[in-house]
Amino acid sequence: MSQSVSPQSVEELQHLVRTAAAAGSPIYTYRSGQSEGVMLDLSNLNQIFEIDAANLVAVVGPGVTLGILAARLAEQGLRFIPADTPFYQDKTVGRLFYEGCSNLSSLKYGSAKHFLMGSEIVLPDGELLTTGGKTVKNVTGYDFTRFFNAPYTDYGITVKFLLKLLPLPETRTGLAVAFNEVDEVLAFARDLKENGVVPAYLLWVDRNVQDFFQEPPQGQLVLLEFDGLQEEAGEQCQNAAVLIQKHGGTIRERNEGRGQTASRWSALYRCADKYVLTDEYKMAFTRQAEFISLFYELAGRRGVKAGLFGQVAEGKLNLVFAGVQPDHAFIEELAAALIRAGGVLAGKYGRLTGKCRSGPLAELEQRAKAAFDPKRILNRPTLQEVK
Repeated sequence: MSQSVSPQSVEELQHLVRTAAAAGSPIYTYRSGQSEGVMLDLSNLNQIFEIDAANLVAVVGPGVTLGILAARLAEQGLRFIPADTPFYQDKTVGRLFYEGCSNLSSLKYGSAKHFLMGSEIVLPDGELLTTGGKTVKNVTGYDFTRFFNAPYTDYGITVKFLLKLLPLPETRTGLAVAFNEVDEVLAFARDLKENGVVPAYLLWVDRNVQDFFQEPPQGQLVLLEFDGLQEEAGEQCQNAAVLIQKHGGTIRERNEGRGQTASRWSALYRCADKYVLTDEYKMAFTRQAEFISLFYELAGRRGVKAGLFGQVAEGKLNLVFAGVQPDHAFIEELAAALIRAGGVLAGKYGRLTGKCRSGPLAELEQRAKAAFDPKRILNRPTLQEVK
């Protein structure tokens, strides 16, 4: 039987890892374990070690939730961009980076991985490795910070994160907009890009997902926010309003302040009573209409109750089932449809379900894993994974 352990310090974690390595016993973190080994809970490693406002840097443990971090930073007029929306408030910093650094605000501010400047990692032999640093000079050359913190790679257990910060914006305005059809949503997003109107985030929620969350469907719902200097954000919001009208949309809500429009949708990324597969489907902006059409056709043919939401301006879509159990055959067929539409799979579903990974990158990853963790201590793969 596996047991759950929640270390109180990095030193205690190092001792646990050394003991497991000596015994050849597996340790599971951020994943469901098997019938043997230790289930590692990092929630007690939740210290905010430092907020360096002068250098726009924070140092935090893996158990710090993004909501608590956002509140502490806001006291000093700062923000960590991936934690700056209501959608990830309950996720810990450690899980954020382990699962691939999802960042709803990447349209304007870039990938979350670029907000990680350094880290401290407990290796599978219990030793502590430090990567990166506060200055740009410390993050040149080989990028060991992102190598060791790549999603699901299990080369070590990160116990400290050195995060890049930004000042809070002078103002922010959130909009909830309803369109009649998906094509109108995509045309609106295209016009935003072509006219240089860049929201902090833009999130589409289809009718099915609205219904699953017991929200009266408002057509094709788009949540977006503009932030920055008062004059700049106001002008961007006005330009967006013109484009919304052009494509037949209706502004249902407008709010000033942090995340108010989107707050009721915060459960999208963390609901317990529905199966949500996030950060899996990526495709060119121009191929989204094809993929979305294939999705609805496939769901209708199979009688599957599923919906989509995501960052359509960037070609990143997420899948929601009405219940907690996914239809695995549907997901497999949907993956094939994505490939036909020229998209790529992030591989998250395969890792979560223990599907066998293949290809040169997977082989290279496994060779690196064997070098750092020859006894397969961390998140030991199932027999299906190593076939």
